[in-house]
Amino acid sequence: TTRKTLTHFVPVFWGHLTSVSRKKHTAQMMSYWNLSEETRKTLALLPETGMGFQLVDARVWGERKTLLILGDGYALDPSAAGVQFSDDPNSVFENGVRLMEVLNDPERLIKVSSPEPNDFKILQSRIGAARTTTTSSSGGPPLVTRSSLVKRVVLQSSRVFHRFSAYNPDKRVDPNTGDFSPGTYAVPASEIPFLPTGFAVVGRLALPNNLPASHHYEIEAPKGTIVEFGTVAPAFGQAGGGVEAFFPNGAVNQQSPPSKASTIPDE
Repeated sequence: TTRKTLTHFVPVFWGHLTSVSRKKHTAQMMSYWNLSEETRKTLALLPETGMGFQLVDARVWGERKTLLILGDGYALDPSAAGVQFSDDPNSVFENGVRLMEVLNDPERLIKVSSPEPNDFKILQSRIGAARTTTTSSSGGPPLVTRSSLVKRVVLQSSRVFHRFSAYNPDKRVDPNTGDFSPGTYAVPASEIPFLPTGFAVVGRLALPNNLPASHHYEIEAPKGTIVEFGTVAPAFGQAGGGVEAFFPNGAVNQQSPPSKASTIPDE
């Protein structure tokens, strides 16, 4: 998997567990898991919350918790980020800001090897709420706001869509055909002028990334594909404002041969 280390922007914690004994913190620590391949495959069967991430209700140490799953298979417990348990839109946005503050501070992250979380249920979704729950059995904090404008269509002709990711390969894109798995998010072609860089993608699509989403995937979805479009509300300290496309049943790529993954500038 391709990962970019941003040594002059924010610290990237994956694979680099900092010893917290060298520095005392009054702030709470946040646990994270580098999930096994088997667990990643299980999560890939669930829909996304937004492009490249999932908010799930999971069993951890015998209790239910709300976890943030990042695209490459890392699970984080946001409960230590000082989040508030309120559905008020301002609180939801502030929860995301607090979460990102912890995510970008390696000395507040503790890697947990086992046991892994299990028994996952998708918790929050920006568009596909009919197939998701809205609250966690653990009373977990809301971290995203549903789109205020949703349109469900059945394509009357083939149409090109784009997906951006911090990772290559992307587990939701078939590496041979370019097909999208069920529950995958992308953007319509009309968004491309507003997404010239990986940083712009993170901001306009309000993603919980500390890496730019600079890997670009393209698909030509055929006539008859079900697509749900929605607007992106502010989240995770990002402005949002873009338009997302959600494929509840996935999408077959009609391109022959399929387009290979490309990259856009980080900034």
